Amino acid sequence: MRPAARPEGLRARMAEGDQSGLVRMRDVARALGVSVSTVSRALSQPQLVSQETLDRVNAMAAQMRFRPNLAARDLRTRSTRSLLVAVPSFSPLFLEIFRGAEQEAAANGYGVLMAHTGGDANREHVFLDQVLSQRADGLVLVTTMDPERLASRGKSFPAMVAALDSAGAIGVPCVQIDNVAGAVAAVSHLVALGHRRIAHIGGPPEQSLARERAQGFAQAIAAAGLEPAHCPRLTGEFSLASGEALMARLLTRYPRPTAVFAANDEIAVGALQAIKRDGLAIGQDVSVIGYDDLRIGLLYDPPLTTVGFDKVQLGRLAIAALIASLDGRSQVADSILPTALEIRGTTGPPVEASAVWTA
Repeated sequence: MRPAARPEGLRARMAEGDQSGLVRMRDVARALGVSVSTVSRALSQPQLVSQETLDRVNAMAAQMRFRPNLAARDLRTRSTRSLLVAVPSFSPLFLEIFRGAEQEAAANGYGVLMAHTGGDANREHVFLDQVLSQRADGLVLVTTMDPERLASRGKSFPAMVAALDSAGAIGVPCVQIDNVAGAVAAVSHLVALGHRRIAHIGGPPEQSLARERAQGFAQAIAAAGLEPAHCPRLTGEFSLASGEALMARLLTRYPRPTAVFAANDEIAVGALQAIKRDGLAIGQDVSVIGYDDLRIGLLYDPPLTTVGFDKVQLGRLAIAALIASLDGRSQVADSILPTALEIRGTTGPPVEASAVWTA
């Protein structure tokens, strides 16, 4: 049986004395009768060539078993083909966002690394500078600890996308969730159950998502006509310890709140621990709603009522926006993901008779 005929470009190469067996871009171009630059554009920037040309190049590259020299390409373009995703902690929330980011990056030929800031604003700037030094092609910053300092960098920003919050007024693409609407839905649920003394345990006020969730709380309280003096607002950290400590403080009030809207699930679980420690019934003596819909809330007994959103999709959209920026595509509008109220066992009507007075 005669061997299959090789494409003309490869035969010519071998006639020239190249016995390496490696197919190069010029071989594909020669076989098609087009320029090397046409093949290069089709393989690296397919949007710049016609569909017919793209199909021909892809078919010939597959036939000749052409594999692009990624190292040479990246050296020419000064690209690392790697992206950073900076998160403030290794909480389940940020790990889920990172999972989505990794999926989208891999689908587009990028590697992605997690950069841990530890809630330190200085570390955010370290990672920004690393991208500017071309140790990575771009950065997704998942929340920021110091928006004002970030804005003070002026124009010294690499390719960057802000995720989960806006990262201040720095003019980069943002992928967020509708924090205000989620908070309004949570508090409206408590009002519908008959609660009139509803407290809010918030996160750090310098973070936009904490401010937006507090804003939604205030809007819902005002819409329901509740007395602000009976709806206290406390702020702390997005942590279990902060939720437990601040809930313990709320339980010393008289009359105490019959319901609490927590700015995230970790705060909410801390609040549940303080309520149980005081011997109170969750969902009866005190109802609790969290935010983010993390697995920790499902593992609690009773399961936590919370506000959820698609964390994996948020990570995917952030990386897609970053790659679009790197490719020089026109900037799309910021993405805002919807939220959904997940009603479970930690909310119910207030049991004490005095809890249902009209404000």
